[in-house]
Amino acid sequence: MKKKGFTLIELLVVIAIIGILSGTVMVSMSGTSEAAKDSRIKSSMGQLRSITETYKFTTGSGEYDSSMFTSGTGKTLIDDIAVNGGSFIESTPVVNEISWCLAVQLNNGNWCIDYTGYSVNNKKCSTSPYRCSVNI
Repeated sequence: MKKKGFTLIELLVVIAIIGILSGTVMVSMSGTSEAAKDSRIKSSMGQLRSITETYKFTTGSGEYDSSMFTSGTGKTLIDDIAVNGGSFIESTPVVNEISWCLAVQLNNGNWCIDYTGYSVNNKKCSTSPYRCSVNI
């Protein structure tokens, strides 16, 4: 009576196919985590905008101050941007009494936000008043 089973060649072919498929999945998933981190950075930057506007109107002065980014929730969000791989192009948010701007290099590209509500794929902030530069 002949035993039925798989030959060594058949097993090797199946293992090779599984290896190729798992390699393909790993390569396709590698960019996904970077995109997720970039989305988190953009979300933190949007929250920073909300905090700055709240600060401006609750202080009663109607002005911005660099302490918005160096203490409390603002600092937590700045730290979160750095943890997720965002590096500050302008070193820190640039602020004066009437305007502010923040440009960050993401894992894939750049992102800039400013006091006007503008968000753009941009590399730098312009000065006086601080805002996302129109020159990319």
